[in-house]
Amino acid sequence: MGRTYKVGPSGSFGARYGTVARKRYSTIITGLRAAHECPQCHISAVKRLSVGIWVCGRCGFKFAGGAYAPRTKLGEIAERASRAGVASTMLAEIKAQKARQTEAETKPKVPRKRRRAVKIAAPTPVELPPANDASSEDKPT
Repeated sequence: MGRTYKVGPSGSFGARYGTVARKRYSTIITGLRAAHECPQCHISAVKRLSVGIWVCGRCGFKFAGGAYAPRTKLGEIAERASRAGVASTMLAEIKAQKARQTEAETKPKVPRKRRRAVKIAAPTPVELPPANDASSEDKPT
């Protein structure tokens, strides 16, 4: 019999789904199940509670993160931006824009001149002369 290598968490798939998909699944799941460092107490005791929610087993600190890792690249970029003050300047810019909008809304509106409705006179009914019926004259009364 030939020797087989250890396939890890993707072993339950057997020969299905192709090698690339099984390897990707294996790397994601092994990273998910590994112990991660807590951002508060700095001990490797963080486990995933549910999708995007992580909890430290030692200090009980619960925080949001990625679906398969407690820290994502996008989250790190956002954290750096907030530390650098980029987020605060953006917040100030948004507040200034809202202030301008409310200022524009509170300005008294200039009343517009209304157009006068033109009344169209209803046509007067015209009385028609009585019709001359020849049949009514022929009849003896």
